[in-house]
Amino acid sequence: MEVAGLALAIVAMTDLCLKYGTKLIEACVTFKGAETEINERVLCVESHWKRTKTQLDFIRRIWKGLDEEHQMIQIRILEVLNYKLNTIISKLDKLLKMRSDNQVIRRQVTKVKRSKYVLVKECLDESIEDLASWQKMFDPSWFLILKVSSPFIDQELKRSKLAASSFTSALGLRDALREQPLQKVSVFLPADGLETAQTREIPFTTAKCVLRAGSDKWHVVNCISCDPEADISLVIKDVRELARKLSSVDPFIFGILQCRGVVRVVEPSSGKPLSFDFVFQIPRELSNEPKSLREYLSSGFNHTLTDRFQLAKQLAKSISYVHTLGFVHKNVRPETVLGFQTNNSAFGLFFLVGFEKVRTADGRTRRLGDSAWEKNLYRHPHRQGLNPESIYTMQHDIYSLGVCLLEIGLWESFVSYEKGITAPLPAATFGITLESPEFRQPVLLKEHLIALAKRDIPLRMGERYKEVVVNCLTCLDEDNTDFGDQSEFEDQDGVLVGLKYIEKVY
Repeated sequence: MEVAGLALAIVAMTDLCLKYGTKLIEACVTFKGAETEINERVLCVESHWKRTKTQLDFIRRIWKGLDEEHQMIQIRILEVLNYKLNTIISKLDKLLKMRSDNQVIRRQVTKVKRSKYVLVKECLDESIEDLASWQKMFDPSWFLILKVSSPFIDQELKRSKLAASSFTSALGLRDALREQPLQKVSVFLPADGLETAQTREIPFTTAKCVLRAGSDKWHVVNCISCDPEADISLVIKDVRELARKLSSVDPFIFGILQCRGVVRVVEPSSGKPLSFDFVFQIPRELSNEPKSLREYLSSGFNHTLTDRFQLAKQLAKSISYVHTLGFVHKNVRPETVLGFQTNNSAFGLFFLVGFEKVRTADGRTRRLGDSAWEKNLYRHPHRQGLNPESIYTMQHDIYSLGVCLLEIGLWESFVSYEKGITAPLPAATFGITLESPEFRQPVLLKEHLIALAKRDIPLRMGERYKEVVVNCLTCLDEDNTDFGDQSEFEDQDGVLVGLKYIEKVY
């Protein structure tokens, strides 16, 4: 579509969404003054729509500052919103049989009231869920906008801040994404805070729960070891940048816990850094006894198919946001995903941790690896072994995501930690052993994963889920039209790979 055509399309699409949104609010207002449960639902719909409307207005104003591919993604996302709004309004219209005659409206409302507003509640609940699910779809592309270097977007964000407090967090994140942030704060914490803290291990993960003396707030601590051969100044720079950016995230949007700071662990005699302990806050809405995704998979935790799809989306979202922040994770596997139960869900919400080897996406890499099969399982063939062939890129994280999505889809752990055996073994359900050629030839291991996905995933999760898994596992293949050509992602702001990710995975 030509640039002029895209400009007209966004005007038409946002106008249509705003029109349907206005009709939705007008329909909801009809029920105001009803019982408390109805009023609360109406207020929730109005709140969701207020945020959505503000963002639609913003998208229209900064449209010319987006590249063509970003514009195309936005139009497709708005088409989904348009469909959802139209569907909701049609259901409300049928429910109320709305006519211009006010007397008819009053009779219909009275009739609904006699039936205790059951149908109204269901329809409003569906409206809330649809708006919330669309917002989750929109958020990744929304935050990618914040990466685009443009004084015009800066100006519009400040203008929008005056009209909506929700843009305050957007401004804070955009500042954090700058190479030279406007607000400079120290991220390093005193070491004595953790020395006397109460510690609780989390099975199957290197992260741990920590409770400082005199505090009632539990935190998650994630240790990043310092390579003795690395340039310490570059390591400290990456650590500082990561901590600063993670301090600006909303955990419930990003699927990443908010960083409260970093503790340096040094060698006493020389003062040389040995590791960096990242301290993450556990929101009060979550349980302070997290479990790793590995434990969930190994225990056969009871859940619904909806829970499984939500977990897959949450993990994809978390990785997307790590890339939005300008970093690659390099350690995506079930051991680095933590689940926290909530008051509303025993299955809980999941957050990506395990930033053990994190670096900036354009930073240096020494191509150091290890021979641990249980880690190589989640690495692309070119990134396995002691001396990986390739420099790490964002697509390598996407490959790791594919392996995790395969496990989630099958709800089977590929790694078994058996009692009495110190080293992990491939689970029987994985279909191969350590003596199998797949563990000696990484390409064969990749082919085994793809074969598992094609054979078993459709029956359990459907064709679309299978396609996403296979797309992730083949993301670096030359014939992969979505991710295969690295040169397509070499834009100044690092936005293109994020857009491809949103379009094909999330």
